[in-house]
Amino acid sequence: MLRNRLIALVILLLSLIWISFSGGPVSYGFFFLSLITPVISVVYSLIILFRFRIYQELETKAVVAGTPTGFYYTLQNEDPVAHAGIRTAFFSDFSMINGLDSNTEVELLPHTGVSVKTQLICRYRGEYEVGIRSVVVTDYLRLFSLTARNRETLRVTVLPRLEMLEEIGCLDELVNASANAGASETEPDVLVREYLPGDDLRSVNWKTTARIGKPMVRKRIGEETPGVCILLDSCRYSDEPETYLPMENKLLETMLSVTSYYLDRGIRVGAYACDRGLSRYTLEGTGSFEDFYQAMARFRFREESSQEILFREASSEAELYTGKAVILVLHEWSKAVGVFVGQLERYSVPVLACLVTDDQEEIPDTTDLHRLSFRVIGYDERLTEALK
Repeated sequence: MLRNRLIALVILLLSLIWISFSGGPVSYGFFFLSLITPVISVVYSLIILFRFRIYQELETKAVVAGTPTGFYYTLQNEDPVAHAGIRTAFFSDFSMINGLDSNTEVELLPHTGVSVKTQLICRYRGEYEVGIRSVVVTDYLRLFSLTARNRETLRVTVLPRLEMLEEIGCLDELVNASANAGASETEPDVLVREYLPGDDLRSVNWKTTARIGKPMVRKRIGEETPGVCILLDSCRYSDEPETYLPMENKLLETMLSVTSYYLDRGIRVGAYACDRGLSRYTLEGTGSFEDFYQAMARFRFREESSQEILFREASSEAELYTGKAVILVLHEWSKAVGVFVGQLERYSVPVLACLVTDDQEEIPDTTDLHRLSFRVIGYDERLTEALK
């Protein structure tokens, strides 16, 4: 393109020199021709840019992060003149197109079109634009390239990916480490147990409390089998989609995959997250997972859903202190996390902290927390590898 511009400039200068030395209608005609031809070429390209049509669609509306989805688009010339030098540019921050070269130019003859069938892969859960972002038209003389944003972009809602985990050692060891690991609904119930946050004060056995010297409550016959509790850090830490989409995608993927792992093994799961207050989901059996998945697909991370609020409201849930284990799915380690884990350790609850981050400098010192296991999960790392 630079070469063509230099040639056009040289021709224009030569026409000026010709006029200066000889004059006459021929030299002036050549001058105006060399001057107006690039202008006509640009005007023609502008007409093309705003006249031709783009049609695009996805094979399905249920787009799952990381899963190829059929993608179709058509570039259509509905005018009686040819359209040349057309190139499309695609959204590439959060999605990718299989097998397409964005540098390929097409020429559309009158009333014809070019249709392409390929696959689109959305990288992260969330709602964003995919497909054709803009159109680049190059004039016939290859002097200029004009770019216009696609006026009818394709916006999709992407569902979180579910990675099926098999035989993950740290998850199995976590529930086996609990003092309640062998409990079942058919085991004999003990008469009393230590009072836990969230217990009803009416269930306190005052006689035993006075004798032992600390609050004790009657254990109800038929209490639920101890399960695993999972807490999701649902605070939005940035206003930039490039920052929060990869992080939120991996947080949800981790929560969903670990939940599915335990449900497949017959272990009850209590899931907690903040969304304008504490949201609690109780899941028993694989049949309950579909509704939970849909709820998490619609779940919104919010700036006001801080770790402090999550732990303060969850600390009154007795289930956290009587279950097999607690799993924290976090984006960052804060003082509030350490305080909460210390509170769980006083009740001998094993804790696994899954820190979702690409910043290795955020890894904290947890040597003083003896019942805590720790895993770091990168945004693009497979959970099978991160949790092994």
